[in-house]
Amino acid sequence: MLKNRYQEILVGMGLMSLVRGIISLKRKRTTLLIDDKRFSVDSYPGLFLSELEILALLRIGKTYDIPELVDLRQFLMPAKIDYITSERRTKLGQSPLRNLKEILRKYPELIDPSDLDQVYNEQEDEFNKYFLSELARFEKQNFEASLRPKGYRFDLQGPKWLKTFYQRFGDLLNQEYQESKSLKFSALLHVLSLSHEEKLKTTLGAEEVPFYFFRTFSPIYRLQDFFLATQLKRRLVLLGGDYKESVVQFWQFYENRFENLLLESFEGVISGERVLFFSHLPVEVPFGISSPYALFRKTQMSPVKRMTAPFPPNNLTYLTDVKQLGSDKPYRVIARGNEFAYYQWPYPEMPGSKPEFYSHELKSFFESDSEALPFQGPVVEISHSGSVTLDLRPLRSDKKHESPVLNRLPLEITSYDRAIKGFEYWGPFRYRSHGLLALSYGIEGI
Repeated sequence: MLKNRYQEILVGMGLMSLVRGIISLKRKRTTLLIDDKRFSVDSYPGLFLSELEILALLRIGKTYDIPELVDLRQFLMPAKIDYITSERRTKLGQSPLRNLKEILRKYPELIDPSDLDQVYNEQEDEFNKYFLSELARFEKQNFEASLRPKGYRFDLQGPKWLKTFYQRFGDLLNQEYQESKSLKFSALLHVLSLSHEEKLKTTLGAEEVPFYFFRTFSPIYRLQDFFLATQLKRRLVLLGGDYKESVVQFWQFYENRFENLLLESFEGVISGERVLFFSHLPVEVPFGISSPYALFRKTQMSPVKRMTAPFPPNNLTYLTDVKQLGSDKPYRVIARGNEFAYYQWPYPEMPGSKPEFYSHELKSFFESDSEALPFQGPVVEISHSGSVTLDLRPLRSDKKHESPVLNRLPLEITSYDRAIKGFEYWGPFRYRSHGLLALSYGIEGI
């Protein structure tokens, strides 16, 4: 039986809402987690993890004595991410040295030709151990910096050729078209920003370069979120929290402040001091996200007979073309495991827009991409994906000066253009950069 009032109501069931719920309970706060399926928490960077996010989650597990996070690696499976930009296909997700060599084959400008022999003379086990130690050093410094209101600079240690590679990685991703006369690296940044943060970006701030560097060349793992969530839900209930799978039928406000809600499961009126949304907001609710930046929602094609096994797809493919970089059709993404899982195509969120309006274009892109790529599937159906991409292409980052790690984006949950008191956005776009890594640092909140 649910209570009539909670100190924290969490909306959207996923890894970070479960972690937040457990932390709140350990702080003696009454907590309710509502699993309303309309509030999707799907986000590629939240499911495809690098060693950066793994280290941050392991720290949370040790700090708050959460055994499931301490043993996080048992819930991970190797994954791969392919980036297709015009005529280049780059396959990443393997060991650091293999990832680096793959990038150099497609983007040789990142190193002096005279240094190429040094790359191929590296011993893989030794280099990978060194790289992961530098990654861990960056993650530790990054976490410590997140506790302070000022930014900081990370200096890579290692052989001269790698320092050159690291510097050019940041410089070329940030290079303006007026200088390069090419969109080659702009296209690479385009797909990297999607896989790292589910955002569209045209520049990186100084503090983002090491994050992008280490996440790009780290091994990638697919989180088996079904199994992990099952155990974390059990932990939350054992600690005295409440979990309810139901649809929120009614939201009541008074003078633009949240008062209470009513579930379809007839639990009675439930009120709370704070309501934290760990999800993308559906269009059927009487409030929305107010943001100076555009949102892209997604329509998708997936098999009519969907896979019932809890083993998720572990291979993502991002596709774009230099002609699409500034357009309202910026990319497509394919998810695959042993079989084709889904094909998503984003469209800009505008008043009155619906996924059905884009069915023809979705089918056209799907047919074209399925001919060019080796993926086949059974009969497919069109549906709406709850996942959302944030468009930060108009935002210009400071390439020379570091911003704070936990730099909040101006996103608010509003009704009639007024922020709703008591509602807080804790979704994947809460922070300007660092994606899930920043959310892991800020999950304790206040």
